[in-house]
Amino acid sequence: GIVSAAGEPPYVIIVGGGKVGYHLARHLIERDYEVTLIEKDAARAEWIEHQLGTVSIMVGDGDEMAFLATTGIERASVVIGATGDDEDNLIVCQLAKRKFNVPRTIARVNNPHNVAVFKALGVDAPVSATELLMGLIEAEMGSELVRGVAVKASGTCLVDLALPAISGFVGKRIAEISLPKGGIIVCIVRAGQPVVPTPETVVQPGDELVVYSQLADVAAMGEAVAKG
Repeated sequence: GIVSAAGEPPYVIIVGGGKVGYHLARHLIERDYEVTLIEKDAARAEWIEHQLGTVSIMVGDGDEMAFLATTGIERASVVIGATGDDEDNLIVCQLAKRKFNVPRTIARVNNPHNVAVFKALGVDAPVSATELLMGLIEAEMGSELVRGVAVKASGTCLVDLALPAISGFVGKRIAEISLPKGGIIVCIVRAGQPVVPTPETVVQPGDELVVYSQLADVAAMGEAVAKG
């Protein structure tokens, strides 16, 4: 499994034991993380403990500094605010960062208009499900060339673009190809096999280009590949 710099499994604290927090905890445990889940509702906490078994459950208010101090937060690698309340998630992340010097904070953002506020106030990774879904929908509908999009919390993504035979990219070296908005070709899928491109790699008919870009720019990448 994954280990921290000290050789121990990374320690993650999740505040909020709703559906999001529960599934996060389950997946992190499966990947050998050490997880503490904080939930206000005692009955819900008992249910989660019964379902997950190995997770450490604490009943309390995760946006109170005195309570957070009892969770071993000083050794946490990540603190995640996963409640259904944006204000609570923001407070959790600010306390973790400013009072306990946690290296990374992640916040669930229920209202997408709050993403910019969370970033401005120091949350490392504010995650809005609404924004991610809208970006994926727009990407998938924007071009028939888009085969798949893998999204990161930062808003960047890897997009798999099918190369039409008439694309002007066919026959060009990677060094000759310029994508809009800083897009970078990080891999070519050729006959089902990944090829790590060099500047001298020549694009061939039938290739798929895996491009690193901002999620908002996926449609522009598709247009560029179509035209070449």
